[in-house]
Amino acid sequence: MEKISIIIPCYNVEKYIARCLDSLLAQTIGQENMELICVNDASTDDTLNILLRYENQYPDVFIVICFDENRGQGAARNTALSYASGAYIGYVDADDFVKPDMFEKLYRALVDYDCDFVECRWETIDDAGMRQGWGKVGTPGFMDLNIYENRVEYIKVSLGMTAVWNKLYKKSFIIDNEIFCPEGLRYEDFFFCFLVYLYAGRYFRVDEALYYYYVNNTGTVQNRKAEYQFDKIDVMRLFWDVCRERGLDKKFPDEIEWFFIEKFYVYMLWEVFSYFPERAYTCYKELKAVLTEFVPNYKENKYIDWEESNFDCIMLRLAAADLDETALMKMREEILSIW
Repeated sequence: MEKISIIIPCYNVEKYIARCLDSLLAQTIGQENMELICVNDASTDDTLNILLRYENQYPDVFIVICFDENRGQGAARNTALSYASGAYIGYVDADDFVKPDMFEKLYRALVDYDCDFVECRWETIDDAGMRQGWGKVGTPGFMDLNIYENRVEYIKVSLGMTAVWNKLYKKSFIIDNEIFCPEGLRYEDFFFCFLVYLYAGRYFRVDEALYYYYVNNTGTVQNRKAEYQFDKIDVMRLFWDVCRERGLDKKFPDEIEWFFIEKFYVYMLWEVFSYFPERAYTCYKELKAVLTEFVPNYKENKYIDWEESNFDCIMLRLAAADLDETALMKMREEILSIW
């Protein structure tokens, strides 16, 4: 089989990294068929020493890249990709781990169906060992995304599942389509996955939970009240600009507008309502202004007709309203009391 390159960004993960790496070394595809590219993102704990021990013990498997300053997961993934010699690319977060046959099953599906990418389901796990499986989202098996109706169906069920790590990608697909992660911003996975969803032609869903996502309360996205939550705004504006530069907005106008409507406006406004009430009115005005400027005909987007969530419908009605601060805060209280 052709080699799989698995990319693992690492920042202050001394407590978890051995579990992650051991699960990868135990893959049934065999160590000779993979390379593990670990990026030490200027960790201040013992992460680097642990990585170097693994590299010394398995020199034919490991590549350790060191950043002198913390640059974030986007830069780590982009840099590691330039080192990858494998024909296929996987991503694993350093505090997560995988089942022994994950990459064998993903590889087999990708090769058998000549896919651009494949994905599996996952389970969450916490410090107490409690596991929660995710439901069977979407249709398992092969899907030809070149058929427009199939792409529409895939996007409908995958909009909120923007994880880079439960997937295996054909490297040539990523390189040829210049799919990358924004650097210096959190939530870079939105950007990366949305480009994957637009460019991919052939896809397969393995109907098994093969990845364990660790619910790490000190991880990079768990602090809901941190200022970096607003990186979503910059990520989605960059996505919008890149799509326009590449002409993707002409090929997939409804899809790109829907990504923007949901992640830039609906999801971000919900975050502000929930965790930044003191900024709710200011953000509401700003988000609504950008939405109506970028997507003036957002009410006509066909994905809205397929949206079954009353929550989304209410949030979008706020965009059409002209509420003062008192009225908005009253609506916020009503929304939070229901959801």
